[in-house]
Amino acid sequence: MSKRNTDLDFHGELQGEVMAAIWKLGEATVDAVRDEQPKRRRSAYTTVQTVLNRLVGRGLLERERKGRAFVYRPALQEPEYLSRSIVGRLAGASPDARRAALVNLVDDLDPGDREQIARRAKQLKRSRGKR
Repeated sequence: MSKRNTDLDFHGELQGEVMAAIWKLGEATVDAVRDEQPKRRRSAYTTVQTVLNRLVGRGLLERERKGRAFVYRPALQEPEYLSRSIVGRLAGASPDARRAALVNLVDDLDPGDREQIARRAKQLKRSRGKR
């Protein structure tokens, strides 16, 4: 990943849409990203290209020339992006607000996901207790 400071916020709906397409495809050209958009709302080629290049500049995408086109790849996979975004949002909050936000997030999960989190919490507790 680039050593630039990554701005994790999407600046507009189109940036979120473009990132979703890149995460889905793994890597993509401008045309491939446009093909992921609904036909009735498909953005102009140059609009998508501009958004992709801005995301490269912010460190969210990487770009490589292949033939005559650029291929774009995510610098962060979606789970890592979400994790860093949440950590960044929580970092400036009070301990009580962080705890409440995390409890709300967990409460909104389905039971299987909550069980998986509980198992992971037990693993962390055991591994930290051995130190």
